[in-house]
This record gives sequence, C-alpha cells and structure tokens, in this order.
Amino acid sequence: MKAFLRHKILSKSCLLYAILLYCFFPSSARSQFEHKLFTSNMMIEAKINYGFFYAQHLELQLFDTHVPAFEINIHQATYGKHKWEIAFGYPMIGVSFWYSSLRNSPYLGSAYAVFPYLNFPLYHYKNFRFNFRFGLGAGYLTKKFDRLTNYKNLAIGSHFNAAVSLMLEFRYKLNGRFTFSGGINFQHFSNGSLKLPNYGLNIPLVNAGIAYRLVRENKYLIEHIYPPVEPFEAILRHNIEFNIGGAIGLKNMQAVYGENFTVYHLYENTFFPVSRKSQVGFGFDLSYDGSHVKILELTGDTVKNKLLILRPGTNAAYELLMGKLGFIFNLGYYLGGKETSNGPFYEKLSVQYNFAKNIFASVMLKVHFGRADYIGWGFGYRFLTFYGKKTVK
Repeated sequence: MKAFLRHKILSKSCLLYAILLYCFFPSSARSQFEHKLFTSNMMIEAKINYGFFYAQHLELQLFDTHVPAFEINIHQATYGKHKWEIAFGYPMIGVSFWYSSLRNSPYLGSAYAVFPYLNFPLYHYKNFRFNFRFGLGAGYLTKKFDRLTNYKNLAIGSHFNAAVSLMLEFRYKLNGRFTFSGGINFQHFSNGSLKLPNYGLNIPLVNAGIAYRLVRENKYLIEHIYPPVEPFEAILRHNIEFNIGGAIGLKNMQAVYGENFTVYHLYENTFFPVSRKSQVGFGFDLSYDGSHVKILELTGDTVKNKLLILRPGTNAAYELLMGKLGFIFNLGYYLGGKETSNGPFYEKLSVQYNFAKNIFASVMLKVHFGRADYIGWGFGYRFLTFYGKKTVK
C-alpha cells in the first residue's frame, strides 16, 4: 500500500514538474519533447563525378580535357518544422566537400570547394524523387595566373574563388538507411572579377552516389498544423515591400591596368508578393565604378567630371523567399553613363538575409551577359506598406 502511494505521489510530482517547466521555460520544455519526437534527419553521401572542361573562350581550349571529381555531402531532409519547408515541398539542406585533381593540369593545379546547398524536389513518387540542387560557397585552386610563371592560365586570377554548383538529380530510396542517387552537375569557379584575368572555369559532369541515413527518418508534418492565413492577413489583404540598400565592391585589376578600383552601388527594390514563396517587382540602381575612368582614358577620352561615369539603371526584380533568406534576381537597363563597353543591359544576382526586423545583409554579383563584373557586400533597410482592407466574413 505504501509503495502504491509513493508511486502515485511521484507520478503527480513528475506531472507538476512538467507543467511548471512548460509554463516557465516553454522553449526548454518543447526542445526536450521534440528531442524525443523528432530527429535531425541527417544523412551522409559519397558521389563520384566525371566530366570535361567547357571552353567558353578560345583562350581556354588549352584546358580541354576530361575531369574526374569526388564529393562528400552531409545533409538533412526537412519535414515541415518551418512554413517555407512545406511551401517548397520539403527540400534537403546540406553542405558539400568537393575535390578534383583537374587531371593534374600544370596550369590549374587541383580544385577544392566547400559549399552549402539546397536540394529542391521537382517530382516525388513513392521512393523516387527528382530534384534540383543549388550550391554556393568557396573554392580554392592551387595554381593561378602569373604573368611570369603561369601566363597561360587566363581562367583564374586568384587562389580563392566562388564555387557554384547546379545539379539535376534523381534519388531512389533502397531501404530505410540507403538511398541511391545520380544526376548531371554543372560546376563553376570564378572570383567575380575581384582579380583579373577571370574567364572562370565551367565543368559539366555526370555523377552517381550512395547516401546513408544516420538516424531514423522523420515523417512529413502536414500543412494543416499551420493556420491558413497569417495573423490579421484576412484584414490587411495586400502589402508592398520596399528594400533600400547599398553595397561596396573591389576590382583587382593589377594584371591589366596596374591598380585596384572600388565600386559603389546604391539600389532600391519594390516587391509585390504573389505567393508564400515569391514576389515580383521593379528596382532602380545607381553605381560608380572607378575603373571606368581608366578605361575611358586608355581610349583617349579624358574624364574631366567623374560624375559622368555614374550609371543609373532600372530593372525588373524577382525574389524567392525562404524564411529570413531571400534570393533576388534583377534584369536591368542602363539609363546613362559615359562608359558603355559592357552594353546597355545588366543582371544582378543577390542573396539577402534579414538578421533583424527591418535590416538585412546582402551579397550581390553584378553581371553583363553572363560575364561577372564585380561582387558587392552591403546592408539595407526594408519596410512594408499595407493596403486593401476588407471585412472578415
């Protein structure tokens, strides 16, 4: 009888402890329960790649050869913990460690890369998935251009470069632990014209791999656990988002013009949401590139007023939203500027992270017809304007 009473008192004490823990430390309590209910969905994967150099310029045909490569991936499959995971069909988030000997090229050396990636499902049926993977990170090539010892390497002007990976792949789950994968990958190395020359390396590849699940799999959380609309969304039906920011870039042109130049870039984007995942709009740019003065002087055009090289522009804008992270694409047209060798059109690719309520950090790549011009780093301010009130029915 005493043992029964002791057990009953202990059970009530545990229940009281759990209630107090949840009331006073709700995040801690949730984390303890989630630890038991959900796992990290972590997997490790090995891939073998085989491809060739794509010589987009005549000067790069020197590197025309087949290329083997290897990569180790660590990723986790999302299961709906955040709203954007459901909106994008439960993508995989991971990091890749990529290596290639580049066939021991005497001009390029070997290539190493580390890049985070997102693997988006395009089609899913039972154990079969067809995905698109996008990765962006850092790469290192052991040899670079040198005007005395390696003057034939016009592809890469620096050891450290940006590494970009685009992949279409299929995945087939063999059982609860193993998954087979295969696909077509496009690997790119470039320093964004931070240091010239910078034609870049483009390597199309095919690959095959095997993944091993380290812990048990979490099942997908269904969408109805989230409210169909945001709080007050039924009342404030529409909004416009304004992003105002600035960025600074550096162009190392010692090998060509004997000096370095700084680029200043101001911009504004106006966005109209079209879904939970994306918004469209338009934008304006104003940039100052110090290298334009040098380029004009070499063509015999003296620049008396440096304000003449300011380049205003207008563009169409699109943003892909993933929680606090946004991927922005701009296609624009220059409205002025004295230096016009790059043509009237430009493109911008930006990654923007909202680390505070209205403040964001961004990394931007400015491009002219696929040729990188410069990389800019900056900050900005965003704010929303609501309109279109309606009565809740």
